[in-house]
Amino acid sequence: MVVERSGKHFPLGVDGGSSSDIYAFDPNARPDSEFVAGELRHLVIGNQGRLLDARRTPITITAVVLETGGFEVEIGAFEDAGARWELPLEQVRGFQFARAGTIAASDALAELERAAARYDQEMVIDVDGRARDQTLHRIAMARKGILDRLAGREFPAIDLGHHISLREGDHRLYGVLDEVMATRGLEQLEHEFSAAFVSNPAAGEIVKGHAIVLAELGLCPYRGKIVRHPELFTGDWSKARRAEHLVARLAFERELFSSRGVDTVTVYRGAAVDGALPAPRPSSFVSATLSREVATAHFEGGPTTRTAVLWRQDVPITRLLMTFLETREMNAPFREAEAVLIGEPQNRAF
Repeated sequence: MVVERSGKHFPLGVDGGSSSDIYAFDPNARPDSEFVAGELRHLVIGNQGRLLDARRTPITITAVVLETGGFEVEIGAFEDAGARWELPLEQVRGFQFARAGTIAASDALAELERAAARYDQEMVIDVDGRARDQTLHRIAMARKGILDRLAGREFPAIDLGHHISLREGDHRLYGVLDEVMATRGLEQLEHEFSAAFVSNPAAGEIVKGHAIVLAELGLCPYRGKIVRHPELFTGDWSKARRAEHLVARLAFERELFSSRGVDTVTVYRGAAVDGALPAPRPSSFVSATLSREVATAHFEGGPTTRTAVLWRQDVPITRLLMTFLETREMNAPFREAEAVLIGEPQNRAF
């Protein structure tokens, strides 16, 4: 499988931890021969296993939720230690488990199989050109609203290269973003979405909900699994609120960079693969890094790596949704100089 992490846990939280000082790792990790490939029968509360990432992050099964076709794991080490992720049942294949672990009884396994089949279905939303045009107009108006809010003030001057070298954002920009989000009543949604994305966008369905709304806004088609949580689009997380957040975020990034005469940014990704490099998967949001050093850490992979790839591309700022510069959550516990891009289906790397 691909083990990549250019800025964030991709599905299953996979990452390319290395011997560099960017990511923690266990030099005494036990060999794969002491584990077996993850299957539904291993989803028993208390079972211990590992992610199939380069550093074999330890996990413990803490819950199995048949009603939503998911299971929960607690991360046992490294930067995300203590975090709990709810993942779709079919993603158990991205783990390995201790040979001595408990195996689900036949009736429990049958229930797991039925739940997995119920939710392991594809959902497709194509983009509409008219919706896209309307969204671009909304973004332009939101940019004007940001300027009006700043009332003649400019964004704080920043040395982009300096921040990238430190892999550290600008505290002044944190405050400006907070102010802009607060004027729209989006501050809590902003912080919860950012925290979810930083930990693992595949955990729960917060990020999936945004991806679906992104497609409905005409900005990127959705190719993914059906909704598992019936309350995904209720309350503060309604489609209208999610759309408002996406528009505000895109407007903020465009204003932040264009005010400095920046039209494109150079981004990187790195991947390490245990076998052959698979075909790229469609993604509504692409996690990248502005730091070549971070991407190289992914490229280095781990002891089971057979193929590694390092990508670089100049992308227009119109694809930026958020970066580490203004986002608190992207500066702890990880320091990856991260940038999140709106997906571009025809782009094989970004």
